[in-house]
Amino acid sequence: MSASSPMQNPAPADGERIIDSKSSGFSLGLNGLVERRELLWIFLKRAISVRYRQMLLGILWSVLEPLALLGLMTLVFGTLLRVETSGYPYAVFAFAGLIPWLAFSKATMAAANSLVENMGLMSKVHFPRLILPVTGALRELFDSIVIFIVLVIFVAAYGYLPGTRLLLAPLLFLMTGLSALAIGLWLACIMVPLRDIRPLLGLVLQAGLYATPILYPATLVPSWLLPYYQLNPTYWVVELFRWMLLGKPVLIEASFYASIALVIVTLFAGLAIFGAAEKRIVDVQ
Repeated sequence: MSASSPMQNPAPADGERIIDSKSSGFSLGLNGLVERRELLWIFLKRAISVRYRQMLLGILWSVLEPLALLGLMTLVFGTLLRVETSGYPYAVFAFAGLIPWLAFSKATMAAANSLVENMGLMSKVHFPRLILPVTGALRELFDSIVIFIVLVIFVAAYGYLPGTRLLLAPLLFLMTGLSALAIGLWLACIMVPLRDIRPLLGLVLQAGLYATPILYPATLVPSWLLPYYQLNPTYWVVELFRWMLLGKPVLIEASFYASIALVIVTLFAGLAIFGAAEKRIVDVQ
């Protein structure tokens, strides 16, 4: 009879899981995200409720901010500078581009900050770390959906009735969320040891507002620059939002597919890098 080795790992009991910190192998972390989808839902509900619990106006704050920004944009660019918008009222033209941009900007920032904001939790509880940036991005998209409803009412008041084109909205929000997550995953791991990335990211996102056709139409971009300009994935989201809500014509070009491919490559690379870094991320305080 052979004696069992003291180094042999015991078999897990029912309902138990053995976590091996030395496990290796290439993984994107998607299996763990699917297996713990109930935990993802709990994190998301908590993130949304905590945000508005102590606010008198609650979720109305998510509407007041873009409306205030829209008012400023309309005053400066629509009234004072009189930016040409091909016959569309400037307030409608700008609002239709502002909402997807704010969704992308806030979701990117939330995903990038997710690890830093939850270092205490990660040091005490084991769970798939990928839940954190995904939760951050989804929380911001929830706010954006509320603002989108206001946007639909707003454009309808100007006489623009989207009709069945509104069926494209979930796909556009998905594209926005994946674009934000693709960038956020890269930055989340960098931001833990380098906290000064956060203000830098804020400046880059603020500059991105002017590098996307939100305040002005894309026709103002020089023709030689346009193919590179259109690689920005938010360019296509903004243009498709205006087509969906206002019926503004949009020409799908090769740069559209190149932009989609760029988002997919960046997302999967971000998942791989995040999966490799998450095992060591708690050691950095």
